[in-house]
Amino acid sequence: MKKTRFISYLALCAIIAALAFVAGQISEKTPRISPRATKQATAVPAPASPKPAPKRKILYYRDPMDPSIVSKHPGKAPCGMDLVPVYADQAPAHETAAAASPKPSGKRKILYWRAPMDPNYISPKPGKSPMGMDLVPVYADEVTSGEIHVSPTVVQEIGVTTTEASSGPFSKTIRTYGTSTWNETTMAALNTKMDGWIEKLYANVSGQPVRKGQPLIRIYSPQLVSAQEEYLAAVDNAKALSSSPLRAMAGAAQKLPQAARMRLKLWDISDAQIDQLRRTRKVSKTLTLYAPISGIVTRLDVVQGAYVTAGRNLMEVASIDPVWVNAYVYEDQVPMVKKGMKATVAFDSIPGQSFAGRVDYVYPYLEGKSRTTQVRIVLPNPGEHILPQMYGTVKLSSPVSDDSVQIPADAVIRASSTDSVVFIALGDGRFAGRKVVLGPEGNDGMVMVKAGLQAGERIVTSAQFLLDSESRLNEAVQAMINNGGQSK
Repeated sequence: MKKTRFISYLALCAIIAALAFVAGQISEKTPRISPRATKQATAVPAPASPKPAPKRKILYYRDPMDPSIVSKHPGKAPCGMDLVPVYADQAPAHETAAAASPKPSGKRKILYWRAPMDPNYISPKPGKSPMGMDLVPVYADEVTSGEIHVSPTVVQEIGVTTTEASSGPFSKTIRTYGTSTWNETTMAALNTKMDGWIEKLYANVSGQPVRKGQPLIRIYSPQLVSAQEEYLAAVDNAKALSSSPLRAMAGAAQKLPQAARMRLKLWDISDAQIDQLRRTRKVSKTLTLYAPISGIVTRLDVVQGAYVTAGRNLMEVASIDPVWVNAYVYEDQVPMVKKGMKATVAFDSIPGQSFAGRVDYVYPYLEGKSRTTQVRIVLPNPGEHILPQMYGTVKLSSPVSDDSVQIPADAVIRASSTDSVVFIALGDGRFAGRKVVLGPEGNDGMVMVKAGLQAGERIVTSAQFLLDSESRLNEAVQAMINNGGQSK
């Protein structure tokens, strides 16, 4: 008994000592004020007390794990966590405006119920989700027809980027392939109009370059000798009968040299050669054929000493300045190709150079197997670097419109072979899908918009497929509501 009292006494003493120690510490920290300082303190007015900070306005409370779950009052989220407040200075502009605007009176209409952790699980009536959590209601005033609401945080996380639809001139570059070939309008053939023998062959190999006016073939022909002698005889007779008293005979004699001269000209004998024959009266037993154009001998059908008959082709010459390039365009691009449009050709065998030309003709038929149309391009070749049968890459620049709406082709979702969709950014996390009518794709990855979009509207250029999935989910929900069923 005495021992117990002693222990209680010691405990009481320890408590008293501890209280005394704490009181001493407080007194040491409290500054001592001298009488002089007291007087100075009374002379200086006390500073005004700080005003209390304004109270932040709470718009609503939401689930920290699912921002789509909101409440007007604090409480617990379906996952068990406390709802967090959303203040007016933190909410997006459209939420702040919605909170400030007067809300319609009456009971809110519930469209459907969905699982808090799986938005794809929806039901027309309340119940439990497959995870055992209570289904949350989705109200009519929270769903806007044709629009998708995405949290700004989610917009940033999935990387949604936007751009404005622009307007201006729109052109398309058609890229295809082509092959160079001879210019058929400059090809010429040499033939003889009399029988004879090839006495001299000046151009004796195929591929030999020749110049216009250069001698190519010399032919010996007895017919030519007879024709020259007949011409000289006609000239002498006309001179002898010019003084005849018979005017009819003198007039007929004057016509004979003209007929003989015409016969020589029809055998490709020039006026200069005929005048030389009349002046020198020396009959030539051979006829020389000259190159009609500058080019290359593409075909040689005779050899020196061969006998040839009238009308036989002896040689063919073709020019390679300019050359033709036959390009092949697919049938869906044919309407954009016009005569006279600019073309650029780059050949694999001439690296680092490109040649400019123009479309000369678009053939009015398709090749059945390749489904392409042949386009003929005239290409100047002053240096004769381009040779026939060269393979090249062709670019055709086609102006489509002087002023049209155009957007990046990556922003378009090809819903089907006929339907194309873009998403319009309405601001504050709101997006709306819209069908557009597209034209051809142009340069730099742009596509022409014929209808459905105005210049200046902001469209989504990335992550639009995620928005499309959300839009299809909304369509499925509306279908479920109309059918009165349940979607999982």
